[in-house]
Amino acid sequence: MAQGSGIVRQPPGSRALVSKVVIVYTSGADQVVDTVVGGSAVRVVATPVSYTWSWGDGTSLTTTDAGAPWPDHTVFHKYSATAQGVRITLTTTWRATYSVDGGPARAVAGVLTTTESDEPFDLVRLQTYLTDQGEEAQGH
Repeated sequence: MAQGSGIVRQPPGSRALVSKVVIVYTSGADQVVDTVVGGSAVRVVATPVSYTWSWGDGTSLTTTDAGAPWPDHTVFHKYSATAQGVRITLTTTWRATYSVDGGPARAVAGVLTTTESDEPFDLVRLQTYLTDQGEEAQGH
């Protein structure tokens, strides 16, 4: 029933810098399904209750916060080593309710989980090189 809530990574793209934070967030919105069962209108509402972010480096974070984009970010990770093909995986845990013909909402027993991964990216180290070309151009 529930689909993944999506992964947004900042900065986007195929590379991220080691020792700089990678920000992630997802949608914290409910997912609603309306259907008809045996002639009765049934509404199922799945609400996300927790998010487990697996960073692709052997570490993870579980939170009830869906995160937010920069500059208000709340879910982020700082990598410490270069790597290729890193994927962040999000497992969302959902609780659900259902109602029949507009009646009261009733809890569905248990929880549902969805798991999704973002596109792979490389972790690179920024290297600066000092040259004297700037000084020479200014006549120093």
